[in-house]
Amino acid sequence: MRITIYLIGLVLILDSLAIAQTPAHKKSQFAIVDPAYHTEMMQPASQLNINQPPWLYGPGELECWRLQLLIKRKGQARLKVGYPGVFHTPYTSASFRIKPDIQAPATLSFRAVGGGSISINTKQVAVFTASDTVHTVSLDPHTRIDELRVYIKADDAPPALLVEDAALSTTNGLWEWKAVEESWQKASTFWQNNTGVPPHLLDDPAIVLKPKPADNGLLDFGCELFGTVVIKSGDKPTISVGESKAEALNTNAKDFEQSLEMVRSDDGTWRSKSPLTFRYLLTEKKHADAVHCLAIFRPATYHGAFACSDPKLTQVWMTSAYTLRVCMHDFLLDGMKRDRLPWTGDLAMSMLANAYTFSDPEIVRRSLVAIGRAGIKQKDINGIVDYSLWWVISQDHYQLYFADAKHLKQEWPRIKEVLDDLAKRCDDSGFLRPGRSWLFIDWVEQPKWTALQILWWWAQESGVRLAERMKDTETKEALQISSAKLKAALLSKCWSSQKSFWLPGITPKDRRYCTKHPNFLAVISGMATEGQYDGITKALKSESVPPVGTPYMAGFETMAVARLGDTQFMLDFVRRYWGGMLEQGATTFWEAYDPKQSGTQHYEFYGRPYGKSLCHAWSAGPAAFLPSEIVGLRPIEDGWKRFSIAPNLGDLTWVSIATPTLFGTISVDIDQNTIQVKIPEGTTLDYQGQSYPGPKHLTLSIKEWFLSS
Repeated sequence: MRITIYLIGLVLILDSLAIAQTPAHKKSQFAIVDPAYHTEMMQPASQLNINQPPWLYGPGELECWRLQLLIKRKGQARLKVGYPGVFHTPYTSASFRIKPDIQAPATLSFRAVGGGSISINTKQVAVFTASDTVHTVSLDPHTRIDELRVYIKADDAPPALLVEDAALSTTNGLWEWKAVEESWQKASTFWQNNTGVPPHLLDDPAIVLKPKPADNGLLDFGCELFGTVVIKSGDKPTISVGESKAEALNTNAKDFEQSLEMVRSDDGTWRSKSPLTFRYLLTEKKHADAVHCLAIFRPATYHGAFACSDPKLTQVWMTSAYTLRVCMHDFLLDGMKRDRLPWTGDLAMSMLANAYTFSDPEIVRRSLVAIGRAGIKQKDINGIVDYSLWWVISQDHYQLYFADAKHLKQEWPRIKEVLDDLAKRCDDSGFLRPGRSWLFIDWVEQPKWTALQILWWWAQESGVRLAERMKDTETKEALQISSAKLKAALLSKCWSSQKSFWLPGITPKDRRYCTKHPNFLAVISGMATEGQYDGITKALKSESVPPVGTPYMAGFETMAVARLGDTQFMLDFVRRYWGGMLEQGATTFWEAYDPKQSGTQHYEFYGRPYGKSLCHAWSAGPAAFLPSEIVGLRPIEDGWKRFSIAPNLGDLTWVSIATPTLFGTISVDIDQNTIQVKIPEGTTLDYQGQSYPGPKHLTLSIKEWFLSS
């Protein structure tokens, strides 16, 4: 593993506080959890070099190679989790070509991952062997190049090419890629990096962190970390680690959730063979002063911020952001202790949190590409039927928040294939049959049929919006017809006009009671109409209705309740639920949480005493829905080109928000007297039928605002 090491400590944190650039950043400083927190620059420093020509790979090939690497590393770390689904295996041979119509230069210099040959106008002119160095070949300067083709075969790596010569540089957008079973496609580009390795070999950098003594001989790093444990010792140390003190004190090997093997390093230190996820560490007393952690972080900047008059809610937002940060690596991962792999349903929530915090579109794009590259003809994405639906929905959300038209153009054929395959599984009413796949929705034992159908409707509506962006009228119209048919069937068979809520299924047994999932999914998907809102609100707020099983679905539920008009209920729930985890000592939010549990019960899951992940990206929802629902700050045109606000503060007396966009930071500051909105250039605020184009600092009095409301 190639890791760049950075020293970090109190000086860096104090420096970041001094340059916090918005009121929201300044007011939330007390809640900082992240030891690599920074508001103005990448921390750790980015290793990318954007001033040099990029490397070329096949579309999706680097992403899928990294996914296969993570799956391999999961096994090496002895994580107790499966990873269902079918995922694309990258090609080990491919060709790159360009048709420049230029006179050949005297020489061609390039780097390649693998060995191969070079052809000009279909005639082979050179061969080369695999090497990490620059290849230079002589060309006939009297030859006019109609087509230059580079064939590469690599061993256990995705073929890649880098050309810096000006005339044929890989900066040129004419470069294409082709593998045996593929047609010629536009090659994907990835920036060079300061370590000099090809991009598929680049791992995230690490910072050095030291622990403090805690009770029972434990060492406490102060917050949840993902990193390599390092101990300077002449003899081999033994360690035990945990996300909780109880887990770190456990020495029963059968209850370990990750490999604790220590290996000798070239510098004489002992290191954990695989990175570990933990906060607490136990080792021999003689080694206590010789321990540090190389904490691995994806370079990121806290562009977003949230603060309000309730310190607990501010802490919830900051802890949500840090939860997400720990899970940001090659992809948006989940369960950093348990699996360290991308899951599509989890991505549906963590992508929203990312949009309001770090605004890192590349990590979302890579996640969508790697997870969906193989399609669903053999098996649903992640082996879960509702995750195939979330993949389509997330493609729509990705465009709304990040406006990546290049990605959509590449992915559109695959998105259509997924929608077509799902449509073939439907019955005459348009209902999707789970068939061969696991129907998950949430960790609860409840009927989930209606929730699945609402997600299917939502996926089709997402497909309509994606087709509009692609100007694919035929696909758009077909999806509109099928989604309308499904909605009519759902209203007929699954909406109870007598009980005024969505029923969990269509069997007689299902019609006897209420569950939350179909009701809040109907709201956030746009399926529910205003005439249904009162009944749905009562159902979601009723204590007799079984609760959801995870913070993942609790996030969507609280989002829905706020959109139904009851921000106060949302705030109170967040204080009890996510605030409850904080009261248990959480520095990142958990895979599941039950306030009725106590002690070590909080750590049990999957029938194992420490099976629960205490750092789960699907639990980072408050980072998104606190600003999106308290202030109503949401994009209404791709990339935040147009956005709306509709404040409903509940019992809060003030709130400050900073939200990053492609155009700059939107800031909203509300107190008892005024509402101030900073509108970046290139964006427009829409409110009550009026448009306010940026750049502008808009100030309204509270009286003026609510009179206009």
